[in-house]
Amino acid sequence: MVLLLLAVVVCFLLWDHFANDGLYTGDVERSFRQAAADMPGGGYGSGISFNRDLLKR
Repeated sequence: MVLLLLAVVVCFLLWDHFANDGLYTGDVERSFRQAAADMPGGGYGSGISFNRDLLKR
């Protein structure tokens, strides 16, 4: 079951990267940054980001 879930996530990330130019992962990244900025301490650094260059080989 865990491997199936992992395969679905990987397929989603690949589909998003190649078919949508990272549209959905970009939205997730922006929402993490916005949530970090809304924290009482003003966030923690630059937030969570995805390295899209890993798939460019």
